[in-house]
Amino acid sequence: MAMAMTMQLKLFFGRLRRRSEREEEEMMTEPPTISSCEHSTTSCERSVATSSTCSTVLSSSSILQRIDSSDAIKSEGTTSDCPSCWLCLEEGSDTSGKPLIRNCSCRGTSGYAHISCIVHYAEHKGRQGYGSSNHNFNNVCRYFKFCPNCNQEYQNDVQCDLSKAMVSFVERKLHDGTPRASYLRIVALVDRLFVLSAGSNNAGTSEGQVICSKLMFLMDGMDSVMKARTYYALGCFYSSSGSLKKSKAYLETARNLLQDADDDSDSSVRDIADIEIKLNCSSASSDVDSLRSRYEETLAKSGREPTLTIDAGVALAKALHGSDRNIEAEKLLANLLATSRRVHGQDHRCTKSAATALQGLSNEFLEDPSSTDSKFGDIDGWF
Repeated sequence: MAMAMTMQLKLFFGRLRRRSEREEEEMMTEPPTISSCEHSTTSCERSVATSSTCSTVLSSSSILQRIDSSDAIKSEGTTSDCPSCWLCLEEGSDTSGKPLIRNCSCRGTSGYAHISCIVHYAEHKGRQGYGSSNHNFNNVCRYFKFCPNCNQEYQNDVQCDLSKAMVSFVERKLHDGTPRASYLRIVALVDRLFVLSAGSNNAGTSEGQVICSKLMFLMDGMDSVMKARTYYALGCFYSSSGSLKKSKAYLETARNLLQDADDDSDSSVRDIADIEIKLNCSSASSDVDSLRSRYEETLAKSGREPTLTIDAGVALAKALHGSDRNIEAEKLLANLLATSRRVHGQDHRCTKSAATALQGLSNEFLEDPSSTDSKFGDIDGWF
């Protein structure tokens, strides 16, 4: 009897010990939860230990939640698809409230920048170029004119703003009285005058008049090629402002200076051809022949994609239209527009120029359906 009682007690205490060991093992293997932290009442020591572990789990969970949400944003593409300034890497407007801009041939989300960042970057590169041994205009002022990402000229409002900033930079920072500083100032002023001449409004007329006065004052220190370039810019500006008689006089002077200079550089040859076209614009057949020669020469040298080729093609197409060669003009413009859209983008100046010219042909046919020379369809059908 006593032995049986002893055996039962041993079994009871054995089961009790194993149960206790099992509970301790479960406590060691199962992570504590917030609810166990809040409601545990078994002992003071267990409450303190569980509370400490619980705070650790809570902070880790918060961190993981932030990481997960960040990964979710990236996977959805909401941050990576937002354009940012390639110079300061900031999204949205700059400190003065001016938005990100892009008016070159960059595509996708590349090439966006704040105009203030571009000016700061261009001035920094300009000072570096001016301090180097090779301080020509291209090294000093290139970054005011060309995007360093796609290596194409800035267009439209960006081109206008940067050409003005370039003149300001040269006149404020590079005024050491040396011949190279004077030369850079002349080239910057001439470039600004060409930009104002190409503008579609009269907002820059007063500024252009001031630049013309400055260039006439600086004319004595120029060589013949620089004088010709200056007279060419003056002629273009007065042509755009309606002073045709003065424009013709300046253009003829520029042509004569270039011909007398015997300069065979591509820029001089191109300038002479452009001046001849402007002077002979009253003769449609002569205009077409000159423009065709220029377009074919540019096409052979540079290919189909550069803006110079597209501009020459659009000018030829307009002249063809003026000579009632509408089918040839239509096909040329359609090809130019498709190329410009693919290479330079929908909003590029060349794309808009070709699209406007082609739309003008289409509208003219719609107004006069009796025309026998061309059968215009939907413009989008060309692409």
